[in-house]
Amino acid sequence: MMRAQAVLDSAAGLAPFGHVAWGYQNRAEFLSRAAEYIADGLRQNQFIVYAAQGTRETLRAELAAMPGVGEYLGSGRITAIPAQDYFVYLSGSDVVDADAALARYLSVLEWAIANGYTGVRAIANVTPVARTAVQRDALARLEYLIDQRMAVLPVAALCAYDTGVLGAAAEELICLHPFVSEGSVKFRLYADPDADVDFALAGEIDASADALFETTLRRVWPLESGHTLRIDAQRLTFISHQQLVMLEERAREQDSKVQLWTEQPVINRLVDVLGLRHVRADAKPV
Repeated sequence: MMRAQAVLDSAAGLAPFGHVAWGYQNRAEFLSRAAEYIADGLRQNQFIVYAAQGTRETLRAELAAMPGVGEYLGSGRITAIPAQDYFVYLSGSDVVDADAALARYLSVLEWAIANGYTGVRAIANVTPVARTAVQRDALARLEYLIDQRMAVLPVAALCAYDTGVLGAAAEELICLHPFVSEGSVKFRLYADPDADVDFALAGEIDASADALFETTLRRVWPLESGHTLRIDAQRLTFISHQQLVMLEERAREQDSKVQLWTEQPVINRLVDVLGLRHVRADAKPV
């Protein structure tokens, strides 16, 4: 069974779990999506973590105004955390410590399960820790590692990115989610453990996504240790020869191989025509 993924026009209905990235233009849009996502989590008896820019008082006031959410504010089922306090940082910096952050989030999950919740659902405005290339390098590591856990553990998260502030740089993080907001990114790279692959690709990777694909590969490839990088490309509707050559070059640099699972004859044909030695395309075995 392949992991669920989609391009969305609403954050509602991702139950019981779903790792979603939302590119938003204003605070009202962020609050609307957060309300949808939180309401679903409350119905699933999940512990809710709401992290955004502002004081705790401001954030609690926002929660109180959300339909279907405000009445739970005094129940202990929701906690509001200023965004700067939600993340764990490398010493003396504003760069996320991905491994320490992952450990913290998993400890919250352990606490939630021990206290009778069915899991954890976080809504986080990630914009403050995604402003620079160094920040995004670290955050990409966290997004990739936490997505691997979300594929198998009762954890859900809506990661919100202010595209008015970040511009096209937001795509570098949004693409690392199985669920994304409509029009935010062309392709997605995400974990799919049940498919027995290192990661899956969905969407399309054309010339306009070339630089983004290269940046994404540079960040995630070192996080995989196997000699052969197995990629489920069955939900990839298009990939050009440029990206196949890019995979070939990266595999040669890493002294490794790439195996693409795909049913598209054109991809198999391109691999043959290009004479790729480190990349192969096959139909996924049943």
